[in-house]
Amino acid sequence: MDLEFIDTRSLSTIQDSISEITDLSFSTYDSSGALLTAPKKEDRLLAQIKSYASGREEYERFIRDGIEKAVLRKETSVIKGIANQHQFFIPIDVNGFKLILVSSPFYFIRTEFEDFLIKKGEYFGFLLSHLESWLETINFKDYPSVQKISVHVKSLFETFLQGSYEKNLNRRRYQMAKTMIDLTFNIQLPVPVKDFYTSVLDAILFLFNADTVSVMVKEKNFFKTAIASGRLQDDVRTLRMEENNPRIIHSIEGFIPEFTNDVVEISKLGFPEGITSLHIFPLLCRNNTYGVVVIYNSILSREESYSILEFCKLSSLILKNLFLQNARENCIDKITALNTATTKLTPKLYNLDILYETIVDTATELLGSEKGSLMAPEDGSLLIKAVKGINKWLIQDIKIKIGEGIAGKVFEDGEPLLVKDIAKAGLPSVKLRSHYKTGSFVSVPLKFASETIGVLSISDKTTGEEFTEQDLDVLNYFSSHASIALKTSSYYNLAEKMKELSITDPLTGVFNKRYLQERFEEEIHRSERYDLVFSVAIFDIDYFKIFNDTEGHLAGDNVLKELARITNGCLRANDIIARFGGEEFAVLMPQTDNDKKEAFVVAERIRENIKASLTRKWEKFPYPSITVSIGVASFPDDGRSIDELIESADRALYKAKAMGRDRTVIFKKENYM
Repeated sequence: MDLEFIDTRSLSTIQDSISEITDLSFSTYDSSGALLTAPKKEDRLLAQIKSYASGREEYERFIRDGIEKAVLRKETSVIKGIANQHQFFIPIDVNGFKLILVSSPFYFIRTEFEDFLIKKGEYFGFLLSHLESWLETINFKDYPSVQKISVHVKSLFETFLQGSYEKNLNRRRYQMAKTMIDLTFNIQLPVPVKDFYTSVLDAILFLFNADTVSVMVKEKNFFKTAIASGRLQDDVRTLRMEENNPRIIHSIEGFIPEFTNDVVEISKLGFPEGITSLHIFPLLCRNNTYGVVVIYNSILSREESYSILEFCKLSSLILKNLFLQNARENCIDKITALNTATTKLTPKLYNLDILYETIVDTATELLGSEKGSLMAPEDGSLLIKAVKGINKWLIQDIKIKIGEGIAGKVFEDGEPLLVKDIAKAGLPSVKLRSHYKTGSFVSVPLKFASETIGVLSISDKTTGEEFTEQDLDVLNYFSSHASIALKTSSYYNLAEKMKELSITDPLTGVFNKRYLQERFEEEIHRSERYDLVFSVAIFDIDYFKIFNDTEGHLAGDNVLKELARITNGCLRANDIIARFGGEEFAVLMPQTDNDKKEAFVVAERIRENIKASLTRKWEKFPYPSITVSIGVASFPDDGRSIDELIESADRALYKAKAMGRDRTVIFKKENYM
């Protein structure tokens, strides 16, 4: 796992939150000892020791030694420091990448501190006369609680980092996939093949930081460089490899990337000394080899290699279309109709069910047919996703095993099937059904690169004629676009889900702090532009720590979810609620009046509904209902920035707490002068 996949801001937030819960501050280091996130506050005793150069050096050496030990271990280490205090070092392992979480210092017993004070205290400016005052600030822990804390902290951090890693990795994968798909969609067909190769090379250079890239195409018994780009482009323009080169054969036959950094092997190819490595990727489709992409002198991870392979597969589909167009110049009218048909798919990308129906409708129209169907795999069988010319309610529950029947065979083989007369085709266990007018049909696999994602079948030409090879070519061409559209639609749906996850709190389902800050900025700009007033209310649950301690964290989570639901029902149409952290929530209220009356009404409605709805149904919590304290501030009187407004609302919230809780307080500057 690379550091780029760690969201240090979120890491710092969860680190600070855990510090609040455990009464221990935490620092996060990488395995080399580099500090990634500092603690929110530093231990006072430790700060005084580090104010001395010798103390700072000794403490840094202690941290380095502790990290080295923690890297080699899987469990938490509790190590005694330079002032007889203890710190635990928690190794966090996510996808083979190690971080070390270091706690602030603490003592198990009083005599540990007294012993330090007597032996070394004076050296660092500590006086025995100040023993009692220091004892009031020192953190004491018992060993069992330290063990319990370390186990939970380790679990929380590893879970968070795994989620952060996967989220950022998926975002990077999505962006890369989207860029590659956008590239192919933005190519205006027909386009000269050489221009397309240039686009492929430019994309690889840009997306994967490659050094030099070329496309080699077959000429007689050799693969020769057709086009090159990058630092060594002039050196590789004249290069060639024999068609029986084992690397090329293996890459094409297995549709896999090949790599070598064997200097002797490269030298035998007659390549210049400056070339130290080769990555080879096939460009082929349906047994038609268009060439190979060769990347020189570049370091690629396994994941990057297979991303390039997928891009080459996508590029191969485009190449296939290009060569088909060049070979079918006598079918201009049909190709024009085909291009018109494929454009119908783009507006439907955002709804997969509608896209299925559009593909079937467009394909039947394109081939002048009455009936058509699209089947896709689900739970090991093929299910009908869209149909035309047959009552869909009659066949909606039909499942076909992969490999069985016409569609099952086409899906399994990944090859199109053209039948001019089913009675003469010799297909086992396949007969003409009474609801079909003719025995001619065409069935093609919907393929994205090497993956078959469905089967498109068309039957019954309106003219009663048989389907032809030209019809098959047209449907194959259309199916390539349909496959890309289906895959793009699935990527879009995945992206929408990822976007929703990134702006909502997983526990309560309301917006998270990140989204609130974005809306905050938008509202500030809008209010400044149109001279508007908006308000923010910040509230948290009274005595929530006591509730968690008495009823348990599961009950606490349920209260948070109920509170979010109740609050949502109290808001105006344009108001939004976000979980601000822990048991704290924030409500953003656009376009409120100058005297905060409207904001106060909303806040009071929230407070009263929560109090009325969350009444006693627990066993040990000593209060009759869940209540909240609320602070309200408005733009621009109480602040012209996010931080100022939140600070004002917080101060009002603290005043509500001080006044006895279960109330709403409006921020007034004169009360804090």
